[in-house]
Amino acid sequence: MNRPLAQRRFLVTRPESQSERLAALLREAGAEPLLAPMIAIGESADPAGLDAALRRLDDFDLAVFVSPTALDQVGTRIKHWPTELAAAVIGPASRERAHELGILDVICPDGRYDSEGLLEHPSLARMDGKRVVLFRGNGGRELLADTLVARGATVEIVEAYRRLPPTMAREELSALLADGCDGVIVTSSEAVHNLFALADEALAAKLHASLFFASHPAIADAARRAGVGRVITTAAGDAGIVASLTECFAVNDSHIAATAAPVTAASPAEAGWGRPRMERRRPLRVLRAVLWLALGVGIGGAALHTFYRYRGYDPQGELVTRLARLETRQQLFSNDEARDDARLRELDNRQIAVDQRLDEIRAQQADLQALYGAVAGDHEETLLADAELTLSLASQQLQLTGNVGAALAALYRLDERLSGHDKPRLMPLRRALASDIEALKRMPWIDYIGISARLDTLAGGIDALPLAIDAKAREEREEARSGERNGLLGELGRALGALVEIRRMDQPDAVLLAPEQALYLREHIKLRLLNARLALLQRDESSFRRDLAAADQELRRRFDLKAKPVIATLKTLGELRAVQPAQALPSLSDSLNAARDARRKASREDSK
Repeated sequence: MNRPLAQRRFLVTRPESQSERLAALLREAGAEPLLAPMIAIGESADPAGLDAALRRLDDFDLAVFVSPTALDQVGTRIKHWPTELAAAVIGPASRERAHELGILDVICPDGRYDSEGLLEHPSLARMDGKRVVLFRGNGGRELLADTLVARGATVEIVEAYRRLPPTMAREELSALLADGCDGVIVTSSEAVHNLFALADEALAAKLHASLFFASHPAIADAARRAGVGRVITTAAGDAGIVASLTECFAVNDSHIAATAAPVTAASPAEAGWGRPRMERRRPLRVLRAVLWLALGVGIGGAALHTFYRYRGYDPQGELVTRLARLETRQQLFSNDEARDDARLRELDNRQIAVDQRLDEIRAQQADLQALYGAVAGDHEETLLADAELTLSLASQQLQLTGNVGAALAALYRLDERLSGHDKPRLMPLRRALASDIEALKRMPWIDYIGISARLDTLAGGIDALPLAIDAKAREEREEARSGERNGLLGELGRALGALVEIRRMDQPDAVLLAPEQALYLREHIKLRLLNARLALLQRDESSFRRDLAAADQELRRRFDLKAKPVIATLKTLGELRAVQPAQALPSLSDSLNAARDARRKASREDSK
């Protein structure tokens, strides 16, 4: 079995944690990988910030990972990935790693595996109002973040790891290359820079003369700027790199073999393959005509024979010599014609074998098309069932929680799945889906979850708010201290003031509150706030406002209005009272009915 990479040595500059699979594939192909990591991976400079972002994953609509390393760092810090949170990655290796971490919804480009390819994905075309967290290393391009912000998203950049200079010494690198190297594999521009920064003059000269394999055109440009003369851009991914190496050295080996082999047969073009037989026999006819013409000229010139003999010239001998030469050439042409006939018969036999193989392939293609038709029908029915379930769940969630953003994200993902199918019966479903998407986009954004959380926070802080009676006791203590400073005169003034006290009898005094009543008062306000949260989730605007007004009134009557916590609580209540939770949300019934109709039509056609 031909193995073009057998006994070849390749320098792998990937980080140590990312080179295992590529090295294993090279060994399977018979090559020897020389591991020289030109980038070291370190922990994030702000691990607390990374942990804080991972605790807030539910606050985001999309997570973007720029490399498998970012996924590895996140995977070591988180146990369960949120089910509803989609992730966007650059290439197939990152997609596989994301699936290993339990991420179900993964967005990945199809052909171009870089930031530009990811930004061309339809899911990232409309980002209005989306909250995105971007996990990456230190530094790097700002293309992803800037483009998503320009498309309307709010992007939070989180440093998941740091790229550090290599720990390998120059002597170790020289020792690896001492026995020769067939190629240098580079998968990042930073690795190219670190490689030449580590090399001395002699090692740099050896690297400049080496063949470089770059996994991206930008990396290839970085190698050329470093002075490398021969750079080949490979396919993406570990398997793509090995396949490109195999193809490159297979071509080189075949070229060398063809150059070194003795020339025993002409090529098809040189031998005249593909030309009509009549065209190849035309020189023979011309040659015969020339011979007859020469004979005629010889007979017609017999009168000159005496003259030529007199002058010492033998035209008959010259003619015989020339005729012999022409006969020799004719024999050569005849041999060539016989050789061409043999080659034509061989080509005819090959053509017959190719035609038979084509017939077999056409038969297999027909079988595969029939099988695909059966599978495609099942796939379409599954797609419609999934669409019906998605719309039903989105409608229920919309009516129960009012989460317009989640429902809109579900409709966007469903529309993306349907966009790859051009069946006519799916068109009504796509039109209804587009109509419901536009209706949801026109809805005012109300953060029910955030408002509910603020109400919970207010209810939890009621126990810490100071009462008015606490303020009264504090004032009395201050008056007592001032009376001690005034001496007998102050004591006399307090005694006279205690003789007369004015109170309103039409409403209870906030100061006259027993300790157990203070406990009931705080619990009463908490219940009011919790009732307001329940009314918010039920879209009961009147009950929501009534409970907030009652809580506001109790706070103003019974609590210290000069204390900062009380002032902040009253301000928050005022902001919440401005919210209008009652709004008519769409039911998504048109899209749901369209999905059911399409599914019934598909079932009827399959049953026929």
